[in-house]
Amino acid sequence: MPSILTIIAALLALCFLPWPYRFFRNFYYARKSVVSVPLRPVLQKILPKILFERIVLAIYGWEFHDKLRPFEQYAAPQGNDKTFFLVTAGLSEITTRDPEVAWQIVSRPKDFQQAQWIAAFIGKFGANILTTNGATWSRQRKIITSVINERVSKVIFGESLKHTSGMMGEVFDQVDGNVAETTEVFNMMKKITINVLAGGAMGQDVTWNSDRDDRPRPGYKMTYMQSCKTVIEAVAGPIILPIWFLKGYPSFLPGHKFISELGVAVEEFPAHTKHLMQMETERAERGSGQTRSNIASQLLRANRGDDKSNASLTDEELIGNLFVVSAAGFDTTANTLSYALALLCRYPEVQDWMFEEVDELLSDDMDDDLDYVAIFPRVVRIMAIMLETLRLFVPVVHLAKETSVPQMIETSAGTLRAPAGCTMYVDVVGLHLIPEIWRNLNLSDKGTEARKTVGVDDGSALADEHVFRPTRWINPPESAQSLYQPPRGCYMPWSGGPRICPGQKMAQVEFTAIFLGLFRRHRIEAVPLHKDGAEETVSERNLRLDALMKDSVSLLTLQMQGVYHASEGTGGSTKGVNVRISKRR
Repeated sequence: MPSILTIIAALLALCFLPWPYRFFRNFYYARKSVVSVPLRPVLQKILPKILFERIVLAIYGWEFHDKLRPFEQYAAPQGNDKTFFLVTAGLSEITTRDPEVAWQIVSRPKDFQQAQWIAAFIGKFGANILTTNGATWSRQRKIITSVINERVSKVIFGESLKHTSGMMGEVFDQVDGNVAETTEVFNMMKKITINVLAGGAMGQDVTWNSDRDDRPRPGYKMTYMQSCKTVIEAVAGPIILPIWFLKGYPSFLPGHKFISELGVAVEEFPAHTKHLMQMETERAERGSGQTRSNIASQLLRANRGDDKSNASLTDEELIGNLFVVSAAGFDTTANTLSYALALLCRYPEVQDWMFEEVDELLSDDMDDDLDYVAIFPRVVRIMAIMLETLRLFVPVVHLAKETSVPQMIETSAGTLRAPAGCTMYVDVVGLHLIPEIWRNLNLSDKGTEARKTVGVDDGSALADEHVFRPTRWINPPESAQSLYQPPRGCYMPWSGGPRICPGQKMAQVEFTAIFLGLFRRHRIEAVPLHKDGAEETVSERNLRLDALMKDSVSLLTLQMQGVYHASEGTGGSTKGVNVRISKRR
């Protein structure tokens, strides 16, 4: 009769036996591909550099911090510096920065489907265009894309200008003069975007001070905007926790206030959304079927008809897609605005370049209520600043897709084979740094080098593709298009192919309107720090801003650390960035 130790040993062997099998299976798959084979350790411990450099490939968001190093270190020696197969004892993973491979992945949604784990975070309130595949996704996509139209863009443009004006009023309200300093400007970007979404997406009549003036409806603890903002800020993690855990989280444990508020928000957000949708339905009925130009109203119009129709959205899908519009629109736009402001503080000469166009478009005697149709199509330099910001600080550092059956991708370098159950990562950061595409693009004087920027780590000069230079997007005057159009597969801040973000135009409109409102009469700069009685030099300020942007983390999207919630700093901390906004005309 076998001893208890023998039984335990046998059980442990059965538990761990699949690991070596999966490892060698994935190694076999990798060898069949035309890609390299870096080994990913299972345990993440404090290890020597040679091992740590491999471990970082298991850390979410490594693409932003490591840039092209893994491809140069692991893939290039194998003969392909654009794609590698990550061999593990678990699932198969392929990461690519090859535009040919990337484009095929995003343009074949039936073969490379949305990763299932995304639904745990983004599908909390219902299936939506980010979490579904196949016919369900096609049905939802058709309705959503018909909704985000020029009528909505016009509303977004107006709401953005209105709330930017409210922000500037608050900044200068306590100042006697033409110069104001604040550490809250990045927080205010978040406030503008949530206000614009409330007005443009849900049709609410929102003022700049609504967050202070509004009160919850009877029977509720939060307003719609409070619940929306709370769940969005938790999308990257705690939102996946069950509501009973959130509401019952012990008060003596760290984070109790936020977790308990999240429990309330998760419970009340769907109810608030249903209430707002009901109000929009009643307005349309009172107006003989006429709909307003916000997303909720347009979505209800597009979704009218037989409730049993396969072409319509269920109530759960309506709420799920409105949440996605809010979450994606809020987080991506707010962080892109924040990076752009930090970059303009870092590169004041780019501000001067931008002012030339702003002053030409908006004269002093022009009304503050700008015409979207007349102004937006003519804004080129602000758009170039947005595109360049997204190139260097892309919100989603990689696109994750999955294969359900084996797939093949034919490229100029050969055939890439992906096994069934393989996760395909498109490294968007890597695509945005391709030297052959981006280096010295649209330089006015080809005989001179691009402006050099010193690296934060070693003080060496950076290659042009790593430098913030919005002029690379401006085509020569004789070109058919004012803005550079990258080759397909080389630029994907909004993804690409059939699943490209339907809110792309809306984000561009909002960014442009906010920058027009902010920089029409003002400029921005980082306030120099003082240490030991001496003011930091311009070079020291630039290095500080470079370090600030480099110290970013990927949560729901890429964002700087320590720039938001500046008022919560305690103990003499330097949370936030003090900026000076001054009137220039």
